[in-house]
Amino acid sequence: MNFTPAVAEIFHLVETDVGRPIGHIKARIPLEELQDDVRKVLRLLGAVERQIDNPTLGMRYIVRILPYRSVDNFIAGAVVTFVDITALTRAEDRQRLLLAELQHRVRNTLAVVRSIARRTAETSTTVEDYSMHLEGRLSALARTQSLVTRDPARGVDLEFLIAEELLAYHAQEGEQVVRISGPRVALRPKAAESLGLAFHELATNAVKYGALAQRGGRVKVTWTVEEGDGPVLILHWEESGVLIPSGVERRRGFGTELLERALNFELGAKTTLDFAPDGLRCTLEMPLPGQLLPPKDPA
Repeated sequence: MNFTPAVAEIFHLVETDVGRPIGHIKARIPLEELQDDVRKVLRLLGAVERQIDNPTLGMRYIVRILPYRSVDNFIAGAVVTFVDITALTRAEDRQRLLLAELQHRVRNTLAVVRSIARRTAETSTTVEDYSMHLEGRLSALARTQSLVTRDPARGVDLEFLIAEELLAYHAQEGEQVVRISGPRVALRPKAAESLGLAFHELATNAVKYGALAQRGGRVKVTWTVEEGDGPVLILHWEESGVLIPSGVERRRGFGTELLERALNFELGAKTTLDFAPDGLRCTLEMPLPGQLLPPKDPA
């Protein structure tokens, strides 16, 4: 009897179709139940609502059928309304995916926290020692999580990850004789978590015994990305100008195990530690788990 121009996106309708049976007009989406639904509405004077998908165009509609009442309350037919809910449906799908990703990350994070707590307990000699180390490691994990959630699609910038750990000990480039340099590298969340804890252990060691504990000490962190079968990250943490006290025992603790064993297990990384007389040298080589970010704009 009548139609709006927008419904031509669903039915092949032109002005001359007014007065034709709706069953004679081909729809662009599956509407096999339409005539039965209209008859039901006219018989029961209720409403019918269903969702219809157009798999070809990836569209989704809510179809509402209501009795059409004239001004004198006479049932003169039915009104069929199509509401495009494609955008809403996609937003709901994205929300479900984000929720699933959040749950996955929470489970992983809790597993990391349990592991940190257990290994810290195994390598601590007193309750005070346990509390201090656990708080520091959880704070490092929290800083990494903050970087991960800042822009998940872009990844975690390796330079920011290292700088965050050094800034936690008020060691700033150019002020505490710290140098950080290398190409821009984006890390996936899992790699960022593991490396963040590794840099925390290196920074903590530097504060206690190394370059950040002594006047004249220096920390230089550099890395390159080499191409082979795939990009490989090669990172060097070098401390210099350090006088290691003779009474300091270099025991294998949480940090050493994390650097030499956990990074290998989780990221396929190979780590070497060299406790040189003038400071620690650490070299890390691993398949790059993220992507190279665009080069920095020249200053």
